[in-house]
Amino acid sequence: HGIHVVRQTFDELHNNASVSSDGVLTVQVLGQLQHVEISVVYYRAGYAPTDYPTRQQYDVRFQIERSKAIKCPSIPMQLAGAKKVQQVLTNDGVLESFLQDPSKGKVFSNEEIAELRESWVGMWGLDEPDGITRARDNHSQLVLKPQREGGGNNIYKSNIPSFLDTLPDREREAWIAMELINPPDGSKNWLLKAGEDQATLKDVVSELGIFGWAVFGDGFPVQEDAAGWLVRTKGKDSDEGGVAVGFSVLDSIVLV
Repeated sequence: HGIHVVRQTFDELHNNASVSSDGVLTVQVLGQLQHVEISVVYYRAGYAPTDYPTRQQYDVRFQIERSKAIKCPSIPMQLAGAKKVQQVLTNDGVLESFLQDPSKGKVFSNEEIAELRESWVGMWGLDEPDGITRARDNHSQLVLKPQREGGGNNIYKSNIPSFLDTLPDREREAWIAMELINPPDGSKNWLLKAGEDQATLKDVVSELGIFGWAVFGDGFPVQEDAAGWLVRTKGKDSDEGGVAVGFSVLDSIVLV
């Protein structure tokens, strides 16, 4: 589409990026005399603690955040997808504060709220008064999740007690406990992974994800829509589900 793309690291942006008094984000590009105005910032990094080794990287992120450029994601949107937010939404009254407030849009009925809650599993924070005890007592039906993305960071079932033995008190607030979702028995499919010569018939579980986009202004969506879907299928005996790391495969759905 002929879209001009500038790719720079946080460290490079520390020296090359600037935001004007009216919020225009510009970046110095090698080989060009004038700064280039940036309309959209798409983050390929910034999702792991290792992406912010010093205060400098945080300063760059905040500088971009206060600009008029569209951020994908903005800091609020990135935090909204955190596991801790998912857990807090299960607390009494929190979901209602969003879905039954007329100032925030459509008002959902109590019946609709109850229907939404029926699709959830139990979650709690390890920093709650009985969080660690509950996690120990129910570890065989749980997964512990940190505020991380990308897979490979969760702690499952029998590995939970020994992990809790070494978890510092100050890090408890970074973890939530979540009841495992038990898939139905008898769901089989053929899985074919890269590097394997033959497909394997396994009991499987699938995860359907819906892609969406939203543009916000003054705290409210200006426009939003669904933009597609993705199905990941993995063997029922596998805890992790990432495609890129080889735990699951891309799949499709059939409406019946």
